[in-house]
Amino acid sequence: MILVTGGTGHLGSHLLQTLVASGKVIRCTYRKRILQYVPLEAAKHIDWHEADLLDVTSLDQALEGVDQVYHCAGMVSFQKGDKQRMMEVNVRGTGNLINACLAHGIKKLVHVSSVAALGRPAPEAHIDENSSWEDSRHNSAYGLSKYHGELEVWRGIGEGLNAVIVNPSIFIGPSRGWDDASARLVRNSYEGFPWYTRGVNAFVNVKDVARVMVRLMDSPFHSERFIVSAENWSYQQFFSAVHKYLGTGVSLKYAAPWMGELIWRLSALSGWVTKKKPRITKEMARTASLKVYYDNRKIKEALPDFNFTPLEQTIEETCRAFLKHMQSLSSAEKTSKEPRTDI
Repeated sequence: MILVTGGTGHLGSHLLQTLVASGKVIRCTYRKRILQYVPLEAAKHIDWHEADLLDVTSLDQALEGVDQVYHCAGMVSFQKGDKQRMMEVNVRGTGNLINACLAHGIKKLVHVSSVAALGRPAPEAHIDENSSWEDSRHNSAYGLSKYHGELEVWRGIGEGLNAVIVNPSIFIGPSRGWDDASARLVRNSYEGFPWYTRGVNAFVNVKDVARVMVRLMDSPFHSERFIVSAENWSYQQFFSAVHKYLGTGVSLKYAAPWMGELIWRLSALSGWVTKKKPRITKEMARTASLKVYYDNRKIKEALPDFNFTPLEQTIEETCRAFLKHMQSLSSAEKTSKEPRTDI
């Protein structure tokens, strides 16, 4: 049996659909929600088990009869107040799972980390799997939590656990919830956000990340990490394509670093007034100007027959799915407001 943690999230839901389609026997942990991201057609084939990474007993029960584990659960946030919670979930929670896997003799673990765990040592950097973490003001609190989470996995490997680490770049793709961190890039553009920076980052189709994880689980690779990324794009390229396929008609405007400083402060003020989390945080504004290039040669050499979906195609498909989602919401709202004629 296969256990998936975090299967109710964006990446995890695509992984579950991939595993269900292959006929695997799957158990998935959940905390509060199941069907927000996971389609009913896939969900009915899964053994759902309520568990929490910070609850050792629930993890122990979830691992009964399990041979393989995909660890997708984690917390992503760029809000200043979430740092401590991220460290608990992404570090202590991962450590709890590693201990449970060792105790149960799990045959193999695929751990989802992030390219953020590789660090950003300079405003312009070229990163591969051999890059070492360096303390830097360019690193995010999220990246720090994922880096320390990886250390827990390496500890487990040192104690005999067969494991592989994947470091996805920013993954995008169709979503059912459209409220996760990556989907917000599309939602913000749809709402007319016009700004871009001169930063560079790497992107990948979320479905490709799920496919790579399954391939690595079924491979002889172990005690290694792999960057999972399709292409390095500037934010100007990325947001230009998003606006193009959303049909917003928005003309992009360059946000100089000083403007980024102003935008995050205005966003923070707006959040204070509305009691909502700010759309743009200080950390997001400052990392958006960094130029970080991620090397995907290792995964391409490990899986020579695997082809990443072109980023342009991924953006087009994602925007089409988002527009369909918004249309369905509009239709549902319209229907709810129509006067009833059956009474």
